[in-house]
Amino acid sequence: MVFRGIIFLLLFTYFIVNSQESDSTLFIIKKQVDTIVDYNTKIRFVIEKADDLLESDNHRALQYYTYLEEILHKDDVQNRAHVLNKIGIIYRNTGAYNKSMKYAIDAKTLYLDLSDSLKIAETLIYIGILHKATGDYRKSVNTFNESIRLASIYNDSMIIGRSFNMLGGSYRALKKIDSAFYSYNQALAIFTKKNNEEKLNEVNSNIGVLYGRQKKYKKALKIHLKTLEFLKSRKQKSNMVIAYSILATEHVMLKDFDKALRYNDSSIVLAKKEKFKQKLVGGYRRKSYIYKKKKDFKKAYENHVLYKKYSDSVYSVKKRREIKALELKNEFELEKKELETTTKRKELKLKLYVLLTILILFFTFIIGFLIWRDYKAKAKRIKDEFEKEKLKKDVLAQKIKISESELKGLIADNTMRLEFVKQLSKQIKDDKDQMNSDIVKSYANSLLLKLQNQISTESKLTSLQDKINEVNQGFDQIIIERFPNLTKTEREICSFLRLNLSIKEIASIRNASTDSIKALRYRIRKKMEVPKNQELEYFIQSL
Repeated sequence: MVFRGIIFLLLFTYFIVNSQESDSTLFIIKKQVDTIVDYNTKIRFVIEKADDLLESDNHRALQYYTYLEEILHKDDVQNRAHVLNKIGIIYRNTGAYNKSMKYAIDAKTLYLDLSDSLKIAETLIYIGILHKATGDYRKSVNTFNESIRLASIYNDSMIIGRSFNMLGGSYRALKKIDSAFYSYNQALAIFTKKNNEEKLNEVNSNIGVLYGRQKKYKKALKIHLKTLEFLKSRKQKSNMVIAYSILATEHVMLKDFDKALRYNDSSIVLAKKEKFKQKLVGGYRRKSYIYKKKKDFKKAYENHVLYKKYSDSVYSVKKRREIKALELKNEFELEKKELETTTKRKELKLKLYVLLTILILFFTFIIGFLIWRDYKAKAKRIKDEFEKEKLKKDVLAQKIKISESELKGLIADNTMRLEFVKQLSKQIKDDKDQMNSDIVKSYANSLLLKLQNQISTESKLTSLQDKINEVNQGFDQIIIERFPNLTKTEREICSFLRLNLSIKEIASIRNASTDSIKALRYRIRKKMEVPKNQELEYFIQSL
């Protein structure tokens, strides 16, 4: 009794001192953090301290991570997810699987919000380990495979290697030895290429367990002893507990119960010290089995009671239900989030459709307005042009009217001249008959001939007004439209040529010389661009 009291006192003193030392270290860290102004530098400093302690001192590491939760900004999602994952690992090491699962799921949710597939893959490793620890090996296989799939998209060999290593353990538990060896070999190839000594040691330790299953104990023991030395050098206490347990198991298989008991006790002491409750379950179960084999049934029973005690606290139905509830809640939250995302997407689509419809209507109105405005402007231009043409037509009609008046005056004068010439011709004819001189008669006949020609020409002019009105109706407008560079005089000449009047007749009408009429004809031909092989009169008549 006294000896037990001394041991209890020593342990109590150790935990008090250790706790005080831990609190003191955290106080110092807080003081150091208070001197750091930059937020990112401050957070990185505490995370590095906490991560360094994760394997060697879970209690202090948890203090730092808890402190980080207090000082992290709300929008610092990346670091918060990292802290949640690490706290989950600590609770997993201490056997609080329900808490561990909650933290892992919360971390995964944050990484989903960040769309960080690699961190999701890494978190799936932690979730897979929890499934494996609670005996749900098939679910752990699916989880590790999903991690490998996600990491393969980004070719992250470290996450792929870690997932294969864990996958091997699940296949080993399912007694799929070939699949386990395949998974471990995949992990070995990756970590060898990366020259990662720590991970290589971990994979080799798992392969050693497989050798033990195949009763290759010497090969297995060699690997496990080497693994233990490596873990001691790195102060990886959680893995050291596992290494002691594996060595104990191998010696049990070799029926070397004393050595098995020593290694198993080392595992239990370290697990108690670090509060790895779930590892105590295996330790006491194994110890009960060893004493049973040694025929010490009393101690076998005592250790079986302890095994049941820790087993009930770690693997209780209530805790398993809590883990299942957490997973179901997580699945529900994911489905809810997905439904919300789908709803938001539909709402966004609807808003876009409404906006698009409004824009289409708006632009349709704008285009319609522009077309209407263009139509109105065009109608106004047409109306203005019509008014201008009407004005031009009125002016032209006025000019034609004046020209007709002048032509009527000219024809009236011509009629008077014709009458005068007829009377003069009659008088000369009468006088010629009374004369006896042949010379006078010859001259008179010549004069009469000229007068007769003049009478013929004047007669043609007398009917000119009717022919102009009849033949040249609308002709002047055509000339103006097709040959706007013609002058008024040139257009009048065109009208005479259309009536097939000769140069002499036109000269007589215009009271001009034949040379001036010829010059006018030449200018008209040039302006109208009449072909050389075509008569001007025929060209004008064909218009």
